[in-house]
Amino acid sequence: MSARRCTTCQTPLSRYNPEQQCVPCQTQGRRRHKGCLKEIPPELLGSLREPLAAGAWSTVLSMLIAAGLTQTEIAARTGLSQAHISRLASGRSRTPTIATIRALCDGLGIPRWMAGLADARPEEDTTKRRTLLGGALGAAVAGATAAAGREAPVDTQLLTVTTTAYRRMEQSTPSRPLIGAVAAHLSLVRQLAARSQAAERSLHSVVSETAGLAAWIYADLDDTANARRCYRLAVTAAQRSGHPLLPAYMIASMGQYAVSIGDAAPGLRLIRQARASLPKGAPSVALAWLDTMEAVALAWMADRSAMPLLDQAERRLSGWHDTVWPWVFRFDEARVTAYRALAASRLGLIRTAEAAFQVTADIPQSPKQRILATIEHARALAKAGQIDAACHHATMAYDIARQIGSERGVRTVTRWRSELGSIGVPNLDNRLNALYEEDP
Repeated sequence: MSARRCTTCQTPLSRYNPEQQCVPCQTQGRRRHKGCLKEIPPELLGSLREPLAAGAWSTVLSMLIAAGLTQTEIAARTGLSQAHISRLASGRSRTPTIATIRALCDGLGIPRWMAGLADARPEEDTTKRRTLLGGALGAAVAGATAAAGREAPVDTQLLTVTTTAYRRMEQSTPSRPLIGAVAAHLSLVRQLAARSQAAERSLHSVVSETAGLAAWIYADLDDTANARRCYRLAVTAAQRSGHPLLPAYMIASMGQYAVSIGDAAPGLRLIRQARASLPKGAPSVALAWLDTMEAVALAWMADRSAMPLLDQAERRLSGWHDTVWPWVFRFDEARVTAYRALAASRLGLIRTAEAAFQVTADIPQSPKQRILATIEHARALAKAGQIDAACHHATMAYDIARQIGSERGVRTVTRWRSELGSIGVPNLDNRLNALYEEDP
């Protein structure tokens, strides 16, 4: 059954939205009133809290226009072009950069924290995290090193671009050749942070983000000790950064890792700690993401209360269009469905799992993510008694893991094979046996 879509912008509609349009398009179609709004009154600012937390700038701007502001006035107050405001208000532009969000908040008198951003700092990090400029990687390292050599102020933006470059490279690059470069970059930003007399908060954010990336790569290499060490470093740096969302993101990421290696109880504790650290008015994407993390942890512990949490996450994302840093990559209803498949598989809810796996089969995933999803699909098929199909999926996961050098992927397949016991699976067994016959 195909998903329902908004009749205006064609965005997939949540099953919790009974209307024919998504929330932003519904709001955009409401009657607009004329007049001039000198400042946002407290009651209107309160009503903006939910769409701001959800990153629904089309809704926010439409409500302000309905209250009396014109697009021209908004443009004048924020320093953005009227055409840009028009695209945001109509929903034609759904991915405002961090710099744009800052301009909107500051120009309209909206506290930045309501939009999921840290308060203003003397030196703003205006990096467009969704844009990777050609040649930025080499220039960033050279620029940062030169700045350190002459004890000039550290250019945090250059360091951030480097981290972003490595994060994007990680999606398709084998972990073993990449970890050396990322570890060296992490060492650099840590040294710069330690030497910085100003101890800029934004610099601690770069340390945190880079450490989190290193932890993920170490995890893929099945290096548990270094993965845990880097996750702890990421959390500590995030807490020093002063960013309202980064500590929760890193604590929950460490919890997610703990769950993935079989430490579900400590992982669940960390995820709940992350939830408790979120500020009031945190964006919906943060709450929904934590719902899914907690749901998967509960499923690993055979607790069926995981499934209502996934329903809650989907409701939170109804009408959601944008990302909020540190969620660099889009987290939407399709991603919730992917986690639903994992949780249902662990809980033995085979029909639910299979339906979710079918829905998410065409969702773009990195090879490393595809490995974990495919082996979990194999687990669900095996529980349903479809051993041949399960082994086919496990073999696919193994081949991908070997192709990209994912030690964690290989280990996950070997553990799953052990769960099958003495059942003969020649194709997969031949591959696993070859691991011990290869030249060093």
